[in-house]
Amino acid sequence: MYIVASCVEIIIRGRHEKSPAFIHSIDENHHVFLNLTSLKFYMLPQNVQILHDGEVQLLNSIKFAAYPTYCPKDLEDFPRQCFDLSNRTYLNGFIGFTNAATYDYAHSVLLLISHMVPVRDHFLLNHFDNQGEFIKRLSICVKKIWSPKLFKHHLSVDDFLSYLKVREGLNLNPIDPRLFLLWLFNKICSSSNELKSILNYSCKGKVKIAKVESKPEASESVTGKVIVKPFWVLTLDLPEFSPFEDGNSVDDLPQINITKLLTKFTKSRSSSTSTVFELTRLPQFLIFHFNRFDRNSDHPVKNRNQTLVEFSSELEILHVKYRLKANVVHVVIKQPSTDGNAFNGDEKSHWITQLYDNKSEKWIEIDGINTTEREAELLFLKETFIQVWEKQE
Repeated sequence: MYIVASCVEIIIRGRHEKSPAFIHSIDENHHVFLNLTSLKFYMLPQNVQILHDGEVQLLNSIKFAAYPTYCPKDLEDFPRQCFDLSNRTYLNGFIGFTNAATYDYAHSVLLLISHMVPVRDHFLLNHFDNQGEFIKRLSICVKKIWSPKLFKHHLSVDDFLSYLKVREGLNLNPIDPRLFLLWLFNKICSSSNELKSILNYSCKGKVKIAKVESKPEASESVTGKVIVKPFWVLTLDLPEFSPFEDGNSVDDLPQINITKLLTKFTKSRSSSTSTVFELTRLPQFLIFHFNRFDRNSDHPVKNRNQTLVEFSSELEILHVKYRLKANVVHVVIKQPSTDGNAFNGDEKSHWITQLYDNKSEKWIEIDGINTTEREAELLFLKETFIQVWEKQE
């Protein structure tokens, strides 16, 4: 695989005659190519290696932009204020993305996994020459997200997502971040034993599920099979919501505290027979999904559950303390009418990512290519969809 030095983002194959890289060099008059495996530069169509490229500052910059490399000492200083080629400041790790209208859900998920420190560090500190193409490409995405030497203050991961569609058969029609996160976790685990071990330890929890019946004499018995299920993401069900209630402002929307939603995973219940969920393993990163959509609805976005979830920055679950690290929120984009009448179709989802910076103790919101500081106390005023909580020692 090669990156075109003039384009930086374009990844194509070959060097031999009639290869995509060879043809690109002639059609576009671009002649310098970087091999992503050897990190050597070549001139095409001559197919000649550029020697002593390490002595050319521009080529060094291109090499780092295409494939950033890190040592453990670098990570101690992250995140830090950086400057792109236009002298615009950005905070590495808190990077916006182009083409958000199409791939915002994927951008949110890539940011989430890039802020899980054990996963991040494995991607940043290792080379993946002997790994499959999927892990190689994913590692480049994570390395670039944390790069302190970006040419621009935002990224494009369209090449990676196009690869998932063409080579991995992933349907990239707009899906929600939860589905993409689950797919990505499972794909990582099937592609790398080392990363599978890291993810299992860091992100996989366990929940015990049992049917319990209350007897008149107040004793209880388990009437069904008790099973223990692993999970990547814990779904929290919101109370019933009518999308046709009057009023559209935040003040009109119902609110519920996250602690009430978590009672699903305690032994308390109101009915004589119920399913009991009991958390038996809490991972380092506990991921919540707030179930807002009825996929059987003709208009799942328009008819979604808009209940707001109240939360603070800290949470205690089964005597274990967690701190909120990431918050993915749902925003609606209303579709325009084409005939002047009211639009009767469904609305469109847009996803925004809010990340906590431990260093500055500030929240950074990432919406497309834009990054903005947000007040922690006001995060709940948007429709929270996914949260990542980190266990505190």
